[in-house]
Amino acid sequence: MPKLTLAERLERAAARKARAEQEAARLKLMQRKERTRHLIEVGGLAVKAGIDELPPAALYDRFLAIAAEASDKKAVASWERAGSRHFQAEEDNRVVAVAKFPGKIEPELTASLRSVGFRWNRYLKQWEGKVEYGEAEKLVVGQGGKIRTI
Repeated sequence: MPKLTLAERLERAAARKARAEQEAARLKLMQRKERTRHLIEVGGLAVKAGIDELPPAALYDRFLAIAAEASDKKAVASWERAGSRHFQAEEDNRVVAVAKFPGKIEPELTASLRSVGFRWNRYLKQWEGKVEYGEAEKLVVGQGGKIRTI
């Protein structure tokens, strides 16, 4: 195997450094995306709990109180069990439904449909999803649409 010149060794070292920098940038991007996803989830929980309209100072005070209590592992385990029961109860109240409208709908209605759990099926040209039926029915029928469960 022929010996490498100093220039060749420097070139290879520069290439390794560039690959390492690319990998570091990729990892940093992945971490940023993970953090963003986590923040969105936490915000979604605030909306789900119905506290998103509270003043930020009030939310911050309650978050600090929760953080102070979170050092007790038994309390956190209890919170987790209770939260799981709430999620399960909410899931049990949901049904798969399809909603259709006679014509084009307004963007505000689209946002409302998405907020209750519907998504647009562009192939079947209908709104479908796992929703709390009473809430979804009020929304759909109130806007002149038809809803049915599957």
